[in-house]
Amino acid sequence: MDRRNRATRAPGGRGRDDRPDPRTQWPDQLRVWPPEAEPDLRPARPPEELPIIAPEDFYPPARRRGHGAVAAAVVFTVLVMTGGGVWAVMGPSDCATADRVRIAADPGIAPVLRDLAERDAARTGCAQVEVQATESAEVAAALAAGAAPPDVWVPESSSWAGLASVGGARGPLRAGTSVARTPVILAVRQARTARLAAGLGAGADEPTWSMVSAGASAPGRLAVRLPDPRRSAVGQAALALGDLGGDLAALRDAIVPDPAAALDLLGSRRAKSAPVAVVATEQSLLARGGADAAGRAAMLYPKEGAVSLDHPYLVLVGDAAQRATALDFQDTITSADGRRAIRAAGFRDGDGRADDGREHAERGLRADEPARLAPLPPERTARALNSLGALTAPVRAVVLVDASASMRRAFAGGSSTRIDVAARLVREAAGRLPQGSHAAVWRFGAGLGSARPYRELLALGPVRGRSAEIRTVTRHLPTGVVGDTGLKEPVLAAFRELSARGSDRPGLVLLITDGARDTGTPDLDDLVAMLESEYDPERPVAVAVIDLGAEAGRRDLNRIAEATGGTAHVARDTRQAGQAVLDALTREREG
Repeated sequence: MDRRNRATRAPGGRGRDDRPDPRTQWPDQLRVWPPEAEPDLRPARPPEELPIIAPEDFYPPARRRGHGAVAAAVVFTVLVMTGGGVWAVMGPSDCATADRVRIAADPGIAPVLRDLAERDAARTGCAQVEVQATESAEVAAALAAGAAPPDVWVPESSSWAGLASVGGARGPLRAGTSVARTPVILAVRQARTARLAAGLGAGADEPTWSMVSAGASAPGRLAVRLPDPRRSAVGQAALALGDLGGDLAALRDAIVPDPAAALDLLGSRRAKSAPVAVVATEQSLLARGGADAAGRAAMLYPKEGAVSLDHPYLVLVGDAAQRATALDFQDTITSADGRRAIRAAGFRDGDGRADDGREHAERGLRADEPARLAPLPPERTARALNSLGALTAPVRAVVLVDASASMRRAFAGGSSTRIDVAARLVREAAGRLPQGSHAAVWRFGAGLGSARPYRELLALGPVRGRSAEIRTVTRHLPTGVVGDTGLKEPVLAAFRELSARGSDRPGLVLLITDGARDTGTPDLDDLVAMLESEYDPERPVAVAVIDLGAEAGRRDLNRIAEATGGTAHVARDTRQAGQAVLDALTREREG
């Protein structure tokens, strides 16, 4: 139904019946030219309401009337001679711009929405909708920062609207009608499907999300790569599936920049030699149908189902006329013709129905929509993204290693000493620091035989390219382990060293100790007071503590960490020690 001819609508509806209908206002303007039944070659009469266009309207008075003026005159003549062409471009006199709407649509769906808007404009003679391709993450971030919303927002998933609301967007983001759906599934290199089945065993043709791992491939397991969840709803959907969110360090290594980069892996050398899958949408894989056969994707639909990216149509504008226009365009999208256009672009329509001709058995495409799995709630997604951001943001870190005599004791009743475990944790922390991080290693203790109870073993500098130096330092850590702990002065010195370095990277003091027989100055209360008073939010430095089993000093260690918003963990075995390093790097407080 045309948006200008809605007399059948109930009072208070969205129609605007006071506007002229371009199909009936000037019937002679819509004749086929030249008419078949008569030889009259006179041009059609332009509508009387059109403004008279003077020559100076085509070019500034100061410019010469050269080729530009001649071209403009030719264009004007051609439009008049085509019988109504000027009206078709400019619209009738009451084709006001006041109720036109701007739609910010995710780039994946923007082309089909723009095509539907152009069809509407061609049919009615009025371009009332402007579709702009805008990354969903950018709109969500802008809304969370307090920016004015677009008139209509069509993100790739409702998860972005939820994240914007959690982030502080002004006003509620109303639930929107789903105009297109596409399930998040798995894809592997088509040429590897037989070898994949052999590696995964029974059921490989219908794997489960529990088979998926962010780490290396293993028997019965499938290593995956996924788009960055901070930029892609595909990555966010993956956080709710399998155990991908269980190990953020492994997840960090599995992340690629964007969906296109994930699909490019299917043609990479690694995909040829190892059973690597990518997390992708059904629509993106259909759009990739023209890829060469060697790198073509085979679809895998885990039998539990899939999170569906729902592309909600969110009308955010408050003006009544603009809302009417926006809702009329929603009717266009959800009409029979609109749904066909959506399905032709590789999406399922809002009800989950696929295009009749899109099931191709050789690629594993299915006509039936997978069972819809629930995504993570926005609050949990936000926490996961914050932790992931902390894990991937470069830092300046000073690792303080306890060199007191008690560190020679066995750790957790095993054969390794506490200082041996500390050395391994230093190497692990260096390996898990994000790209671009800087690190230093200090040892501390009251028995170092120097004026200060700490000594720099590795100067603060880039982690990258210094792995050999870090290994050398950690090999020498177990030597010269004597005396009492004396950790308070080294903590304050490392804190001040990082605070003075600037604000381009946050600082982290990673304290590895067993907390026993702590002596020296300053007093604990004085240390906590100085950390709190010197903490600068513009140059944040957190103190994170890994206590290797001496719970007697845990309360003091907690106070030191909490003074800077850091974390404190007691590790009773090597697994907990490794997890403590991860928790320290992600700055997650214990629940």
